[in-house]
Amino acid sequence: MTKLMLMTAMLSEAGAMPNPSPLLGTWTEINGPGAARIEPCRTTPDRLCATGLARRPNGQPGQTETGLVLSDVTLDGPNRWRGTYHDGKRLLPATLRLMSPRVVEMKVCILMFCQTAQYARAA
Repeated sequence: MTKLMLMTAMLSEAGAMPNPSPLLGTWTEINGPGAARIEPCRTTPDRLCATGLARRPNGQPGQTETGLVLSDVTLDGPNRWRGTYHDGKRLLPATLRLMSPRVVEMKVCILMFCQTAQYARAA
């Protein structure tokens, strides 16, 4: 039995189910080419990870995975999370902020230089 299944079973028996993260699901970058699926990390299911997805010509995310883009995402306050962004060469600190139930903003910084992107929940 995986850790996640065991933890879920234990919480169910105790009568308290954890609230699923509002970040779970598929997101597409607003004004950009990015798309990702956020789900519990395979090795640490108490944290979230995002896998990049190739986008179809119509702009919707496809099923083809392009690799891990975020790891170790944990809640850092109301509607705010921290994690690690993978840019292919480096691991950089990232923050995510839920702007609305359908929009999340991700900010990645290198020293004082930051880039921000907003993602919409895929339909």
